Amino acid sequence: MKNVYFFLDEKGGNPVREFIDSLPGKEQAKIAAYVSELKIQGHNLRRPLADYLGNGIYELRPKDDRIFYFFFLKDNAILVHAIRKKTNKIPEEDMKVCLRRKVEVVSLKSLLEWS
Repeated sequence: MKNVYFFLDEKGGNPVREFIDSLPGKEQAKIAAYVSELKIQGHNLRRPLADYLGNGIYELRPKDDRIFYFFFLKDNAILVHAIRKKTNKIPEEDMKVCLRRKVEVVSLKSLLEWS
C-alpha cells in the first residue's frame, strides 16, 4: 500500500478528520490502529477490521464507528466519510455521500490530505 488520504470538501473541510477528532481518545486510537492496518494490508484487509460494501466503497469497522474509503490509482486509499453506526445496515444517504465524494476525487474536483 502506498498512502491513505483524507477527502477534503470544496471549502477545505476534512469531514473524516473532524469526525475522528470529535470522538473520545480511546476511539481515536482504535481508528488510528485500523488506518495503520489499512496502510499495511491495503486490498488484503478483511473482516472483522474492514468490509467491502459495493460500488468500490469499503468500510473500516472499529466498534460502532464506520470509516468509508475507496482505492484510487491502485494503491492509494481515500477516506471519504465517517459515521457512528446505529443500525445493522448502512443508511442509503451515507452511501450516496461516499459515492458522490468518490466521483469528486476520481474527476479531480476535490483535494486530498495525506494521513
